[in-house]
Amino acid sequence: MKQFTKKIGFLSVALPLLFLLVAAKRNEKKPVSTIVDFHPTIFEAKANSYFFYSIGPDLKYSDRIDTDAPTLLHGAIRNFLVSPDGMAIAVVVNNRLVILKPSSSLLQQVTPVNSIYRTFKPIGRQFFRDEDFQWSRDSRFLYLIKDEYYRSIGSQLFSSKGELWRYEVENGKLQPVLKPFPANNYFFGPESVVYFSVPTGTGALQLKYFDGGQTGTIGAPDSASMPLGKPGFGLPESPFYSFGILDYDKKVLSSKGIGIDMKTEPGVMKLLAGNRTLVKVTQGEGWDGYYFCVDTLRSAFLPGDRFLLLNAPYCGNFNGQLLIDTQTGSYQMLPKDTRVYVTANTISYPHFNIGGGGITIN
Repeated sequence: MKQFTKKIGFLSVALPLLFLLVAAKRNEKKPVSTIVDFHPTIFEAKANSYFFYSIGPDLKYSDRIDTDAPTLLHGAIRNFLVSPDGMAIAVVVNNRLVILKPSSSLLQQVTPVNSIYRTFKPIGRQFFRDEDFQWSRDSRFLYLIKDEYYRSIGSQLFSSKGELWRYEVENGKLQPVLKPFPANNYFFGPESVVYFSVPTGTGALQLKYFDGGQTGTIGAPDSASMPLGKPGFGLPESPFYSFGILDYDKKVLSSKGIGIDMKTEPGVMKLLAGNRTLVKVTQGEGWDGYYFCVDTLRSAFLPGDRFLLLNAPYCGNFNGQLLIDTQTGSYQMLPKDTRVYVTANTISYPHFNIGGGGITIN
């Protein structure tokens, strides 16, 4: 009994000390990532052409980031794709896919949309996907995938219920193109030819085509690369495809001279434009590890490739977006939650590969 009492006494002293140590550890200040020598300025930043951008929930169109430019649309944009001619943008807002053309006051409602990534799926309900839509090369059509929720392991990315549809911008008609369409990666050839990648029974990916009348197979499943222009191959010399924001972040920015250096100075990340250092950022430590407070994802060049919008949402001395003049190294603060909408495609960025899995950026 005395031994038990001693143990209780020990715990009554040790537990409060343990709690104090844990609390002290939690309150211990960790380094915060900051922009080194933060010195924003003000300068004129005019792009070579008009472009789409948003400030908060307001979508705008101008040749500069101007808070006073007319608002085309109000709402949180979840997904987007700028047309090849740069004169229209397809956006997902409030669970609807819409098209805006600044030359027209008309907001074109394409269709309600939904996600394939849902925890609880309404089995049997048909819907159009809120992603995987593509512009045609001539900007006349917007292609999208119709689907139906069914019981699947994971997401239904290669849906057995999938159908390819297209929306004609001029007359507002939404019509089916191909059914079934168990694909998500697809691109276009001459006229109305559609190339798409589907899974085989063994899990490999097979490239196929649809020419408006019949469907055929190209190459072998899981082919790593298929050269263009091969006699009898069936592929066009210049396929057309619009890349997403992840492709822009990983490949397009670096092709325009934007790089990251984390080796020259320990604990410091440098954002480079060629050999010029644009911004230096110290390393911070968060609850899930070390980090740097700038993010090239959703960063983008304004038309002309001189002015770069840099996303810097987690810095201790700044939280938002910067506009950087890559020629001078000067930068200015932008209004909170500013985004620039730019879409690269196989015409503006002709570095890509075609294989069994479809078209991918190099």
